[in-house]
Amino acid sequence: RVDSDARPDVAERYADWGWPATGVLTSDLRPVLELRGYQDPREFAKLLRSLVDDQRAGRLTGRRPAPPPPVRGGDLGALRAAGERQLDDFWDDKLAGWGRKQKYPIAADNEYALLRAHLYGETAWQERGLQTLERQRALIDPVWGGMYQYSVGGVWDDPHFEKIAAIQAGALESYALAFRRTRDPKWRAVAGEISRYVLGPLQDPEGGLYTSQDADLRAGPGLKAPVLGAIFYAKDDAGRRALGAPEIDTHVYADLNGLLIRGLCQVYAAIGDEAARAAALRAGERLVRAHRTAEGGFRHADADAGLLYLRDQATVGRALLALHRVTGEARWQQLARELADFSLRALQDPAGGFFAHTEDPTAAGVFAERRRPFEDNAIMARFLLELHRGLDHDAEDLPYAPAAEKALRAIADPALVDSQGRMIGEYLTALAELTATPVDITVVGRPDDPAAQALLRAALAIDEPRASVAMSPPGARYPDRGAPTVYLCTDTACSAPIAEPAKLEAAAAAFLRNVPRP
Repeated sequence: RVDSDARPDVAERYADWGWPATGVLTSDLRPVLELRGYQDPREFAKLLRSLVDDQRAGRLTGRRPAPPPPVRGGDLGALRAAGERQLDDFWDDKLAGWGRKQKYPIAADNEYALLRAHLYGETAWQERGLQTLERQRALIDPVWGGMYQYSVGGVWDDPHFEKIAAIQAGALESYALAFRRTRDPKWRAVAGEISRYVLGPLQDPEGGLYTSQDADLRAGPGLKAPVLGAIFYAKDDAGRRALGAPEIDTHVYADLNGLLIRGLCQVYAAIGDEAARAAALRAGERLVRAHRTAEGGFRHADADAGLLYLRDQATVGRALLALHRVTGEARWQQLARELADFSLRALQDPAGGFFAHTEDPTAAGVFAERRRPFEDNAIMARFLLELHRGLDHDAEDLPYAPAAEKALRAIADPALVDSQGRMIGEYLTALAELTATPVDITVVGRPDDPAAQALLRAALAIDEPRASVAMSPPGARYPDRGAPTVYLCTDTACSAPIAEPAKLEAAAAAFLRNVPRP
């Protein structure tokens, strides 16, 4: 029995079968069959007896997985276009969102819809992304805030009431990006409803952020039977508190905290919510204090020993860069670089891409065959590319962008991409970021200077998905003009220096109009 939150590698391996998933293996740990969802005890016992009979008769043989395909070449734009066609097939033109049987708030697909409109001029996809965000508001708890996990029945208003950290993180980022794009105050209000929940029930007093809250109330004062979520969450605040509250999983996991930190930083960047930034910083400090190893990697849980997981490194890496972006403090970027270097040493497949976890000398059977998880590789590619572009552009020997491209090519096999269905937003966004013209927005100043922070605040609010926003000490990369200044640059041109926050948006718009789009 495995807790899928505690073992991201096992969760990834069996994700296609939903939760709960049941796997049957041979005694030497080769897979025989996998079962989706709840199993009726009588039918399950019958199945087990038949498997015992097969084993005794010598018929129980395990499958051997095919070797991973080699890294493929080919045009990156063509890979992106093929992925777009796949994602487009999942678009629900009637109710919005990607997929029809189960309505799920897929933040990466929403992000890509907005990016697609911005980079490629496909404005219909911005409207579709915003329409999806409007429809998925039905999943928000109107009393305590936060977003339910998904909705069944092909509609948006029949939710499964569990609240999980990954959904909250995605919602924070989605609505922050929607507000940054449109300046419509309704998106700011929705982000506030998610943030209220994250900074309330999900916040650990020591600074971390918790994992999930159950869909149903299973225990409480005088409670004789569980209260289903549909009944519990229909009550007002007083009615709920009279019964108690569904249990919260208080584990603090690195991957989920990485996602939430980045979401909170996006809320600060787009909306200016200081409480969100403060919570992100507390969670980041806790991760560094309790999860970081001497080699620069991050443990999944603070008490873990042994394996380190790709998903933790990728999401924490992006969180560290987000903290660098919203504070201007170089320390966070240095921690991100040390994490990237660890990942290249301990997780990178020489053939391209990254393994799900560090090498496990005790693994046997199918578990000894190291996997390259699709989405986790896409997230790692985005982290490495963002890190690369935020470092000194004169250093041509930096390994991070080449490793990002190699990882994306390693997972670009058409059959593998097709198997992901609608869950390819991270992959498409990574491909788009890799092929887009990078833009630097650099605040020349010091983090403890209020004038520099005001310029940083204005820079963060600019709606330019290609941009890396950073603070640089005076005289390091740009001249010291005696006062904080902003420069916008591509690899071929820079703007004139901008010293007033109120003038930055217009000056940036004028400069960005001349930056070529893919």
